[in-house]
Amino acid sequence: MSKVLVAGATGQLGKYLIHELKQRGYWVRAIVRNPSVKLQALDVDEIVTANLTDPNSLKSVCREMNFVFSCAGAAMNVNNFRDRSAFYKVDYKGNLNLLREAEKSSASKFGYVSLAGADKLLRTEYVNAHEQFVEALKISKLDYTVVRPTGFFSFLLEILKFAEKGRGVSIGAGDCKTNPIHEADVARACAGVLEGDTKEISVGGPDVLTRRQITELAFETLGKKPKLVKISPSLFKLIIQPLRLLNHRIYALMDFGVAVTQVDMIAPAYGSRHLKAYFEEAAGKVQKENNS
Repeated sequence: MSKVLVAGATGQLGKYLIHELKQRGYWVRAIVRNPSVKLQALDVDEIVTANLTDPNSLKSVCREMNFVFSCAGAAMNVNNFRDRSAFYKVDYKGNLNLLREAEKSSASKFGYVSLAGADKLLRTEYVNAHEQFVEALKISKLDYTVVRPTGFFSFLLEILKFAEKGRGVSIGAGDCKTNPIHEADVARACAGVLEGDTKEISVGGPDVLTRRQITELAFETLGKKPKLVKISPSLFKLIIQPLRLLNHRIYALMDFGVAVTQVDMIAPAYGSRHLKAYFEEAAGKVQKENNS
């Protein structure tokens, strides 16, 4: 039985990846930062407590593993101002710490999740941190595979939450296209390339939509009339400037958010789940959350 170490196990993608790996018969060890996380909560064979930004905590975490897969990175939550973990610190240096530990082990391959169309967005800290690690991975001692999804469905929940409050924001014209993908479909891609010769794969969902259409879909799902406020990218960048000092992680995340909406972000259709169904399933939870 092949063994896999999963970093970022408690994140949205990590949980789906663990489920997919277990379904395929892999033995799974998960890295968590919080020692209170239980085996039952993650459905893994073993949990180790470690922090990617602390190399000493990673000693022996890759022991006896055949594969290491990281979907770990700084939080994508714009509402948590207390979290100041920078993308370079976690997505680049943290994963680099894990890679160095994996190189000392019996692991034969290191898998990593970056993003599709990264070459268009290298000026952003979020993408640059990912791609710096990809470059380090390519010259490492291990075989590697990089999965490049378009935007995750869960990243678009904020649009649904805003729509529930009767608000929609379009940065620029809103006519750039993307085909977002469900995390479960990304997890299937990740597990599928662990064994084989695939070095990189870009994956997207079945539906190509403009940014404006995604916002309109959120309103439609909630049975509300679309109300969109259009903001120019330059004005939005000016608005978020104070965040550079208040919380650089959130600033970098929002800077990426502006940039990604101004380019087409389309990858080969791999996922089978539709954003409309995802919004419909999430609508009740969003309405309850906003009313509480």
